[in-house]
Amino acid sequence: MNGPEHYREAETLLADADSSKLTTYEGDNPEADRTIATAQVHATLALAAATALLDETPRSDSFAAYRAWQEVAGAEPAAQPEPEAAPAVTSVFKAAWGMTPLGTYTNLSAAQTHCLADATNNSKDPEGLSFEWFGDAHEPGDPCELLLTVDGKQETTDYTVTRVEVDTEYDPEADA
Repeated sequence: MNGPEHYREAETLLADADSSKLTTYEGDNPEADRTIATAQVHATLALAAATALLDETPRSDSFAAYRAWQEVAGAEPAAQPEPEAAPAVTSVFKAAWGMTPLGTYTNLSAAQTHCLADATNNSKDPEGLSFEWFGDAHEPGDPCELLLTVDGKQETTDYTVTRVEVDTEYDPEADA
């Protein structure tokens, strides 16, 4: 049983005990006393379930529980909360060859793949080439550089991927 079901059961049992001609509420009828005691247990369990939701903020995944409590309490049902929008992109990865931009991507892997493809396609002899990335492109403004190994010797390729932070809204104080 969930909280609202315990609440309804307590109401039903109390209504039954109240409407029974045998109920005296003075302890003279053990059957009525058991019914009232059972109603009290259901009411306590309902209270515990309702208390568990006190610190909870209604969300789309908990909305059904709130709706059930509103119905059992006779309250106007609240509108279902709108699902939260996905967070806006706050950074992008710029792929470049020297000063020539190759593309801007929302993930590091796509930017690096573009650089690798361009380096391979522009190589005179792509067979046996070995590429390796040097640096941490997750730090804003700190480029990650593509290195080429030829005959055991590393050399730069001028291919880079740089993380660039993107503003999600205009900040007039940033211009001041």
